[in-house]
Amino acid sequence: MGTITIGSFNLDHDGFTKHPRGGGHFDKWYAAHEVLARYPFDVLFRQEMSHSRAEGGRLLHEAEHMLGMRGFLAPPAPPESDNPPGMFIRPDTFRVTGVWPQEKEWWLPPCVVSVKHGESGVPLQLASVHLSFRSPARRQIEAGNIATWHGRDRAVLLGADFNSYSASGQEQQPFPDWPTIPDRTHQEHRTRGGNESDTEPDRALTRVGIDDVALHAATHLGQANALVPTASQYPHISLRQGTRQRIDFQRASRVLLPALREFQVIPLAELSDHPLLVSVWDEEAFKTGLARHPAFDYRRTDSASATRTS
Repeated sequence: MGTITIGSFNLDHDGFTKHPRGGGHFDKWYAAHEVLARYPFDVLFRQEMSHSRAEGGRLLHEAEHMLGMRGFLAPPAPPESDNPPGMFIRPDTFRVTGVWPQEKEWWLPPCVVSVKHGESGVPLQLASVHLSFRSPARRQIEAGNIATWHGRDRAVLLGADFNSYSASGQEQQPFPDWPTIPDRTHQEHRTRGGNESDTEPDRALTRVGIDDVALHAATHLGQANALVPTASQYPHISLRQGTRQRIDFQRASRVLLPALREFQVIPLAELSDHPLLVSVWDEEAFKTGLARHPAFDYRRTDSASATRTS
């Protein structure tokens, strides 16, 4: 039985370590890619590829070599935060049919690539996304942009740092007690009105049928550890920002979820403040989901409906 393995990883500042006297080194970048190369990824979504465009894309191409995959990078972001997402695709699994650079109405433009799997006639929109860290209003607009990728003519699979929270009510940690946290700027960035934790991107995508893969693993496969918090792996940050939360997501068109077999959250605290997310999918069931996508009834809100619909 074949499987498809999907990874997503926000490597803090692309693995660059500054030196106090200037310059720095990429030891963490190389160490991280040695770890990533051990996994049989068919798609790897990356965020914070800050240095991968420099020197003619040297790190992007070095990663292609180490991973044995084809790399893609989002368009340049604003100079004050040129920290683009990107992705790597295994050509033997997914055939690239289009690359879609997007810049308007994004703080960090996403990396969006259309692919086909096998002989399926339904395109799959792959996307690596990093929503705005500083504006709930901007994140709501960006979630609306993502929703436009999902239609009868194409399914969606993405990996993202949402900088916002799940509305599921199933999380392992309560939301921060916002009036009591020391980091007041963080409170402004992550709430609506100072007290309401921002869950709108999650709600918006769930409404259109782009579901939270980890939540499906926890609620339908009994994999409770899929919902462990992902933000602020560094203790000195979480002390200032309140309880650690899950802000890193993989999301997929609901009709694909019956193909999910496993979801793991793998801490790599020595390398990044975010863990590695790994999902494993049954390849035949994934193909079946893609074939059914154009006729699937996305008005149903329960992700288990993907399993029940004939």
